[in-house]
Amino acid sequence: MEPEFATGGPAVKFLKSYGFKVHDVVTEPNPTESGGEMKMATLWYIRYWLGYRSTSKKIAELVARLSPGLIVGDEEFSSVSIAMQRGIEHALISDELELGFARSAVAKRVEASVGRWYSHFQRRVSNLLIPSFGADSGNIRYMTPVTRDVTKPREAVRAEYGLPPGSSVVLLSSSGSGMKPFLLHRSLEAFRKVCTHSDVFATTGEGGPHTKGDNIRELGIVRDNQNLIAAADLVISTAGKSTIDECASSGTPIIAIPIKNHAEQERNAAELGFTPGDKDRLEELIPKFQSKRNEPAHYTGAQRTAAYLASLLPKG
Repeated sequence: MEPEFATGGPAVKFLKSYGFKVHDVVTEPNPTESGGEMKMATLWYIRYWLGYRSTSKKIAELVARLSPGLIVGDEEFSSVSIAMQRGIEHALISDELELGFARSAVAKRVEASVGRWYSHFQRRVSNLLIPSFGADSGNIRYMTPVTRDVTKPREAVRAEYGLPPGSSVVLLSSSGSGMKPFLLHRSLEAFRKVCTHSDVFATTGEGGPHTKGDNIRELGIVRDNQNLIAAADLVISTAGKSTIDECASSGTPIIAIPIKNHAEQERNAAELGFTPGDKDRLEELIPKFQSKRNEPAHYTGAQRTAAYLASLLPKG
């Protein structure tokens, strides 16, 4: 039995590159960001809700056609809602159980309404899987951090992406969210001030450097990003949990700079001692963390989660 994916945006091409069957049906807007700060939370919630309604119709049609025995939503709620409505076995994977993005009075009122819906939704889900550490309770299962296994040795990865052997690689790792530019300019500026000509600055994700150079590499959306993270000497990121966990799993040091007012990123970064203001301290932070590798954690959450989901599949 092969899984089929319902998603949208850059994830469609990414999953297809692995040979999976993918349905491009999910609409999820990114938050508005300006100068490293999340803006207009109210508009984001409204756009998210409109996207949810549009996606729900497409998911309902897809479910009717495929008759799946198990539906899994990775912070995608419409598919799980349809599963609950139709009595289909389901699981929701999410590490974001609280909101907290609103700042204005109007946004807080909107967020309070969304928060009540989300809390009720979490209680109704049959299996709520959290890729972190914690104690299981009720319908909640903590799976420990979910990361992908490193599949290639360090030097092989560097050769694959044209990174000189023996160089110190500073990697600005970004998802396909489009929220990378605010950190790109400051990271590149700091790199040029404090790193040597033999060091390399590489970026992943959408949007490239404003200027090119012999020691600057734009790699685009990388399929096996965990290999590149393991091969880097320092990662700079916007404090997404996946990147933080992949760094911890491979022992690569990370500087996690969250978007201001982005509650999830700020919480992730705070656990590591970083704040939005640290984007202005990169000249100090890069030398402090560069090449200071940590003991690899070697997380097994992916295997645990896969085994748990397999146990939910219909027998026979």
